Amino acid sequence: MAHDNLGLEDGAIPLYLQAIEQGLAGPDLERCLLGLGSTYRGLGEYAKAEETLRRGVREFPDNRALQIFLAMTLYNAKQYREAMEIALTNLLETTTDEKLLYFKRGLSYYSQNLDEVWQ
Repeated sequence: MAHDNLGLEDGAIPLYLQAIEQGLAGPDLERCLLGLGSTYRGLGEYAKAEETLRRGVREFPDNRALQIFLAMTLYNAKQYREAMEIALTNLLETTTDEKLLYFKRGLSYYSQNLDEVWQ
């Protein structure tokens, strides 16, 4: 992550991949997948970012940062519906905002049915 923090994203990718190949596990793997996925996204390599972040979400389903970075990647890849579903679901599962919670049932429905129109 030091390379990323210094603005050396291209140099970070081989280090992330090497760490994963050497058997990184647990919280270190969790951070590595997030860093690698975020780096790929920042460099416009959306397919690699999506693959990496989906792996992260599968292996660490409680990590909301992985989910939100995946949502941003999906947005960049023009997969807007799934991106919004992930973002809205995370928002509704974590908010304490009373006004949002008042509409939670409807918003939960819409998060999966954004293209629906009333007729």
